[in-house]
Amino acid sequence: MNMNVKLIVPAVLAAVALTACSSGSKAKPEAKAAPTAQQQAQAQQAQAPVPNTLKVDSIDGTKEVHYKCGKDGKEPLSVMYGFKGNEVVAAQVKYKGQVTENLFRITDSSKDVNAFWGGNVAWIAEAATAANVDKVDGNMLTIRGTTEVNGKQEVVDQIATRFCALDKGAKAAAKPAAKKVKK
Repeated sequence: MNMNVKLIVPAVLAAVALTACSSGSKAKPEAKAAPTAQQQAQAQQAQAPVPNTLKVDSIDGTKEVHYKCGKDGKEPLSVMYGFKGNEVVAAQVKYKGQVTENLFRITDSSKDVNAFWGGNVAWIAEAATAANVDKVDGNMLTIRGTTEVNGKQEVVDQIATRFCALDKGAKAAAKPAAKKVKK
């Protein structure tokens, strides 16, 4: 939003200044300048459909789950899930050192997945409850952006990573093995 204000305010001020400077003459009206690719992309993102999500005002608990993503399973990703009762209602993803804002459960997603959305980011994992969220695989992380298609900027959900499987080693590492005491 701040970025839009930074672009729009100077443009409006320039237009007002130019209008004030013009004389009352009957000069031909000037043609509008073509919008830049960035302006077109921002306008399209504003028009892109946004999934409906749960309204979450509080959670009852959290659980962190670790995944290995990518074809070779070498891309670590972790998700902090939030629960309301036994339902998974929120997620926050950490990938490549960056943490997403809170993502909330998409209300109209398939029943065989848990899908979350927020801040142009989506996380999709297998269907789970608070009881088994750390026992099922993830799926993919996408980030909404723009790309040029046939000379036009189009909004697309770009896959940041996929093939996310539960990292059973990370779970085991969280609980260190008991050391044997020599007598």
